[in-house]
Amino acid sequence: MKSKNTKKNSATKSKFGCDFCGRSFAKESTIDKHICEYKRRWGDKNLKGNRIGFNAWLNFYAQNTSSKKQKTYLDFTKSSYYLAFVKFGHYCVNVRCININRYADWLLKNQIRIDNWISDKNYTRFIVEYLRQEDPLDAIARSMETLIEISKDEQIESKDAFRYGAPNRLCYEVTTGRVSPWSVYQSDSGAEFLSKLDSIQQQMVLEYIDPEKWAIKFNRDVEVVTEVKELLKQAGY
Repeated sequence: MKSKNTKKNSATKSKFGCDFCGRSFAKESTIDKHICEYKRRWGDKNLKGNRIGFNAWLNFYAQNTSSKKQKTYLDFTKSSYYLAFVKFGHYCVNVRCININRYADWLLKNQIRIDNWISDKNYTRFIVEYLRQEDPLDAIARSMETLIEISKDEQIESKDAFRYGAPNRLCYEVTTGRVSPWSVYQSDSGAEFLSKLDSIQQQMVLEYIDPEKWAIKFNRDVEVVTEVKELLKQAGY
């Protein structure tokens, strides 16, 4: 009789279990308060950085395994790569990565170790390459959005962002890729902005707007250059 009661009590104590870590509790109120690492990870699933990390992990998984099984966010929370990919996602948010999917593909293509995906050095390498490869119209659209943002912050007309915007702010946006060399070199105000930079500012942006490499590109894309110039002219730049 005593043995049956013992089994009954044991079953009662194991009634409430955590779906994430598998731990069991005697009271429902206890499990409601229980926070394990996997439950916490699940609770963070809607954070922007986490969603970016999850999508990058799915891409990584697809390219590095032959499994056809559909992976879920719950699988992600239990992955040994979880923290590394979440760090990558939040890094992309913090630097305002201009094309997250392309950056993740670039990292995989160049076989960069996952723990180096949040390296500023690697992101700079990507930006420099990407700016010369992307669709010029996408580059102009992003540049105009950024220049409008700058003009609002500084209370000037958007067409005057290059003319009267703070040079250091503009230089910074060039280094992030949000202001493309297409808009700098192919607009009168952009050329004027470059001509007024001091030696420190010139050094800051040189790697991103390398004059020799961009001159070669422009000479190869004469028709596109003409189209971009006209767009920037119509916008007042």
